[in-house]
Amino acid sequence: MPDQPLKGALITSRLIASIATRTTLETPGVLRLEPALQGLLARLGPATLQNLRHSGSQDGTYRRTGVTATISDGTARVHLYIATDIAYTALDVAETVRRRVRESISHTGLTPGTIDVTIVAIELHRGATML
Repeated sequence: MPDQPLKGALITSRLIASIATRTTLETPGVLRLEPALQGLLARLGPATLQNLRHSGSQDGTYRRTGVTATISDGTARVHLYIATDIAYTALDVAETVRRRVRESISHTGLTPGTIDVTIVAIELHRGATML
């Protein structure tokens, strides 16, 4: 990303969720994002799930599988739900994700707020073998 914040660009909660997703999935030790509340709501009915699906806004919340992004008063807050590789220390992975997402958000010109990372699963990466 460029060293200068994006100027004149429309930064939405949907864009912040996308940035957080990409940054998280590029972090060593992260296997995938995990569904959280959205999976439960899908079982409650389509109308409930539809309320979560919107384009995001400059002041609002956007949710998709494994990530929730909220923008309020120029501050972006993110909550991520991840599965980590057992070959990595899960808490170190979560801290690295938190630091990298915070840095990515800062490039948008928004102030990074709370970046929460919930470790939902710790698994052996497919193709890896345990000795």
